[in-house]
Amino acid sequence: MGYLSQKKYKERENVFFVVVSIVMAAIAFLLLLNPEFTFFNLNLFHFYCIGFIAFLAAVVAKKLVPILVLGLSLVVIYVLLAISGNIFFSDRVNGGDEVEVTFNNDLEMPAALSKGVLVSDDKVLASYAVVNEEAPLMVIMVDFRGFAKDKYKTLLKNLRKFVIKQDVEVVLLGNFGMPAWSKHFRKFTEASGLMVKNRFIFDGFFSVPQFYVLGYKEVGVKSITRKGNNWIVKVSYNL
Repeated sequence: MGYLSQKKYKERENVFFVVVSIVMAAIAFLLLLNPEFTFFNLNLFHFYCIGFIAFLAAVVAKKLVPILVLGLSLVVIYVLLAISGNIFFSDRVNGGDEVEVTFNNDLEMPAALSKGVLVSDDKVLASYAVVNEEAPLMVIMVDFRGFAKDKYKTLLKNLRKFVIKQDVEVVLLGNFGMPAWSKHFRKFTEASGLMVKNRFIFDGFFSVPQFYVLGYKEVGVKSITRKGNNWIVKVSYNL
């Protein structure tokens, strides 16, 4: 490559990293204001992956300013992801008891000591059951997909009131119709004390993770597998 060609290449490279740095910094700022911000079906997780690739490229190219800008943007996006839940790995609890639960659209509960449902707007908001007599565990299944999104705040509020009344260990799982980084979901977990236990699960590359397993500190997820429309979740817990 001749001198002029190298010079033009370096100029184009510099412009590229400047533009990428500005765009990622702007995206990080927008996500800080609203973690649910999307652009062409790209969400918080996708922006994290793009930012990570751009940061590595800047490191390889030895572009100091872009490294600093992209690194800071990446940290902001990562923190927003990390406070929402687990990215790649589920929380595990060694020892203790185990329960296997199958989640499906009918919210059918396993054999249990007691069962019940929560109703909102004449629809089943959640099904719940207490299992394992020796180490009682309340399993609550939800599926928000049948409700209008403007109802989510009220649904989560009612669900939180029910959860905090329980005097046994609780596992809450299902399709919440929203990502863990949405403001309603985060307010729910903060108020209830429940934490996301599973890794992010995507139905497709451009999908938003909506299936979650929530529990307290003593609860972990041993495995999550999918068979057809069913999610089979093995939960471990210590009382």
